[in-house]
Amino acid sequence: MRLRHSLPLFLFAAAFLLCGCAHKLIVSEVLQSPEQAPIYTRYNIWYTSPKRIDTLNMLKGDILPFGTEVVIDSATDREICFTTVKDKREFCIKFSTDYRMMSAEDYLRELFSTENESDLTVGIRPLTIEKIKAGIVEKGMTRQEVELAFGPPCAFRTPSRKLDTWCYWTEYLVGKRIIFTRDVVSDILVL
Repeated sequence: MRLRHSLPLFLFAAAFLLCGCAHKLIVSEVLQSPEQAPIYTRYNIWYTSPKRIDTLNMLKGDILPFGTEVVIDSATDREICFTTVKDKREFCIKFSTDYRMMSAEDYLRELFSTENESDLTVGIRPLTIEKIKAGIVEKGMTRQEVELAFGPPCAFRTPSRKLDTWCYWTEYLVGKRIIFTRDVVSDILVL
């Protein structure tokens, strides 16, 4: 009789434990690249603590520039940890589907690339590249240049990159609104 009442509790506990586990991502499969291929950051990653970077990519603190070569140490549906090749700095991003409104696999593809800095900046003037690396967005920049500097906007505030307004956070509940006219920044509003 006890076993019959214990079985549902056991199954519930087992399901709870299985659901609580992080799902490991196979980076080479997600990025569809050879295992030994170099991997680079696709856009500037902003951070105040390198081991606890928020999925929002909040525009404050230091910047890990786009085009930085990295080695991904671990990747799950909850956290992506990587090390820079040049100076061996370690970073971890806490992933949240609530902010990005995408799968961890899609986020990994959005965050990293097999394209290096030169590939990512084809057609961009050298002075503009330096501004982007410094995290500066100004009137006249293209969508591509804004995305390199600030990263893609979070989908819960900007549901489509085709919209003429992209929203970014500089603090919780404080941010910037980038306004595009014909795919070029025409205004920047502080919220």
